[in-house]
Amino acid sequence: MNKFNKLVGFIFGKLYEEFPVPLELEPNLFFGKMAEDLDEEGEFNFPDYFDSTVRWLETAGYIWMPVDKSSYDGPSYDVVLSEKGLEALRRVPVSLEGNASIGERLATFSKTKASETLSTLISLAITTAVQGTSNVP
Repeated sequence: MNKFNKLVGFIFGKLYEEFPVPLELEPNLFFGKMAEDLDEEGEFNFPDYFDSTVRWLETAGYIWMPVDKSSYDGPSYDVVLSEKGLEALRRVPVSLEGNASIGERLATFSKTKASETLSTLISLAITTAVQGTSNVP
């Protein structure tokens, strides 16, 4: 689950920065940031994991995928945050210091490899989107 949260954190951070412009997502945009986590489990097909993660985010309603450019070379899509995704990332958790939204924090942390923080922020974003609360304890 930590690997999923970290990848979603990086994806959400990039999408939040670019919103409302669709962003072309490909595995190579995130592989370098995920490489150390992938090595822990030995053989791992990152492009397939990336594809499954992006498709889950679309099915769950966090993103819209207006264009799927995937081919034999691997997954590639134009993606933009959905209303649900944007709302989840615009929330300001009261349990964290400061007044930066989850999306602002993810955009900052997606430029680093801070996996614990990303995992916490993704859990908060998904939980608040499901619960529909405006502030997170």
